[in-house]
Amino acid sequence: MESKEGGLFSHDPAIYYDEKSKYYYTYSTDLGPKFREGIGGQIRRSKDLIHFEYLKTAVREVPEEVRELTDVRNIWAPDIIKVGEEYRLYYSASTFGSQNSVIGLAVADNPEGPFEHRGIAVHTTPDSPVNAIDANPVREEETGEYYLVYGSFWGGIRLLHLDAQTGLPDEEGYGKVLACRARKSCDTAIEGPYVHYNRQTGYYYLFVSYDSLNNVYNVRVGRSKNLAGPYVDHNGRRLDDMAWPANHVGLKITTGYSLKAGTGFMALGHNSVLETKENGWFLVCHARYERDPRLCTLNVRRMVFDDEGWPSVSPCLYAGETEEIVPRAELLGNYQRIDFVLDTKRLCEQPVPMELKGDGSLKVADLEGTWSYDEQGGWLEVIIGGAVEKLRALRATHREEGGATVALTGRNDAGIGVWAVKHTKRIEKGLALKRFA
Repeated sequence: MESKEGGLFSHDPAIYYDEKSKYYYTYSTDLGPKFREGIGGQIRRSKDLIHFEYLKTAVREVPEEVRELTDVRNIWAPDIIKVGEEYRLYYSASTFGSQNSVIGLAVADNPEGPFEHRGIAVHTTPDSPVNAIDANPVREEETGEYYLVYGSFWGGIRLLHLDAQTGLPDEEGYGKVLACRARKSCDTAIEGPYVHYNRQTGYYYLFVSYDSLNNVYNVRVGRSKNLAGPYVDHNGRRLDDMAWPANHVGLKITTGYSLKAGTGFMALGHNSVLETKENGWFLVCHARYERDPRLCTLNVRRMVFDDEGWPSVSPCLYAGETEEIVPRAELLGNYQRIDFVLDTKRLCEQPVPMELKGDGSLKVADLEGTWSYDEQGGWLEVIIGGAVEKLRALRATHREEGGATVALTGRNDAGIGVWAVKHTKRIEKGLALKRFA
């Protein structure tokens, strides 16, 4: 369900599950009230990924050497990794639109701190080829080596090797480029990198956010068999290839949307990823409210992988549902459908009606097509308008209408994302009465 104050004001959330305490933690940029102690890095915790409790800020004061280089008063985008018994928190110190930036490292013996300054991992200036923000520490599966994925505007996303003992870089320079965008594409807007390995597919997945964080932010994905890349999208296009149109690189898996006027979310981005043993995968990001874009909040959404190993994300916030197979009979009925747009123009995409009928036919607005269902895997195949779509059926909660429902998520054979949410029984009944009146 949508979190109240527990998730309100979360920006750039990094999710972490602590085996020792059995809590899920998020570490995020603080866009909330300034009366809280410390200068940045909100820490929240949860037992169920639904109700989040705000604890405190992770960093109480800007270390002197960081302040001298950046003159900042707060920190951004913290992310955490555990190495041995040590919890390492990497954070950004910068100001908006500046390359006078630092990625700092603070350490603790538990996920709630207190975190003590260890050193500066990366420092950039206007003369640097990259910007030192948005750190994501990663452990390489094959070797156990540690790396820092980081970067933003000015040169894109980089990979830098870390010393396992100190957590600080042990190579010269700024590392290898993993992803970047052309200057004309919202002024090179790519940031918020997050890498996660999927043992079932054998791929590392690089998640990045495109475009403006204030309005049309969206998450894109590429993958590689190697941590160092190259990362390619579903069309085989490298995420560091700037020859293609900027918005046609990377599999787009989030979009701004509205299922009911004034209740939508926009700017879904700067994500992290959680894999659980019992309950599958989740994408954790921030989003802004359609009714008041100044307010951002935490979004936790189920993530699934298709038979080609590409992820897609639920259109509904997670509310405790299990990843069970939905029976075919429960899929029949009326939906609100969101078709993704690569060149985003609207802050919130608007739904079109879709109906799944028992005879295997369907209708999307004025288009007619067919659908079939694999009840073993829970995937629908939809054929409509010359395109073939693969959509996963999920149990969900309809935030706008209230009550349990079914959500569909996936993409067509061109890589265009599709979301659909079935009307609840109360609304379905009203639609039926209206249809046969």
